[in-house]
Amino acid sequence: MISLGLLIGLLIIIAAILIAALSKPLNLHKNFYIKLFFVLFLLSSISEILSYLTSLSIFSIAGSMSFFFTVAFVLLHSSEVLGNRKTAIFFIIAFLFGLISELLSVIYGLYYYTIPSFFFGMVPLATPISWVFIIYVSYILADLFLFGFGGEKPKKTDNLWFLLGLLILTSSISGLIAVNLDMILDPISISPNVAQWVYSTVGPYFGVPISNFVGWFLVTTLVVFIFRCYEVLSSSKDFKIELNTYSYLYIIVVYLIYFLFNAVKAFNLGRIEYILIGTTTMMPFILIGLLALILYKKREDMIR
Repeated sequence: MISLGLLIGLLIIIAAILIAALSKPLNLHKNFYIKLFFVLFLLSSISEILSYLTSLSIFSIAGSMSFFFTVAFVLLHSSEVLGNRKTAIFFIIAFLFGLISELLSVIYGLYYYTIPSFFFGMVPLATPISWVFIIYVSYILADLFLFGFGGEKPKKTDNLWFLLGLLILTSSISGLIAVNLDMILDPISISPNVAQWVYSTVGPYFGVPISNFVGWFLVTTLVVFIFRCYEVLSSSKDFKIELNTYSYLYIIVVYLIYFLFNAVKAFNLGRIEYILIGTTTMMPFILIGLLALILYKKREDMIR
């Protein structure tokens, strides 16, 4: 039987899908809904963070919706940035790569989940969905770095070696953005008080095997590389809207919220070293993103 919380969460995601699909035929102001869902994402995420610091049930209740508002916001954001067709393609590629990598890891005994699993009794429902929005955030941040420092997306008309180099470089940056997030996420998730999954072999990084980070890098890099190749090859008529400055800022904030959420969990576990690691791995991408955003905005203002 579906719980009330899950039902509400599914309705939130369905609402975002309908807004994305019907905004053009119904002439809906999609940017309004992106802002609305971003605010709801912020409020629910902050509530979830506060639920680890206080016993007030209101924060736990509101925080339980943060996952669904994250999915809904990312979906609408991508719909505006990439268009609905490219959003579907990106989400399908990321979902399949995330799910297959998780299934193979469990099948070959690298780890197993201790929480209820949905896919073949091995992988929780939320896991491949989480892969989708983590990879999307990593993809957008790499685009921000590219645009912020005066570059542009690779095109079919570019020199072949330049094109290939830029595709590999931007995809690898996305891979590192995702890995650096996992540097704080994974040690917390396998700690005895949390234990969402268990590794068969204790690794050298707070119990996490190095192969885990290699996997994170490869999955994210491959997904982004495949999608960027599709972008290069796709028709110029394909629906696309460029990001505005605020849309970039939204994604930086999402990445920052990830850090704060895991930092609070690390604090509760008494593992301050995880917070220090998260600060040194994630904050540079946040600060470079803000710098790129400032430069991008300045260049936009000069053009106007």
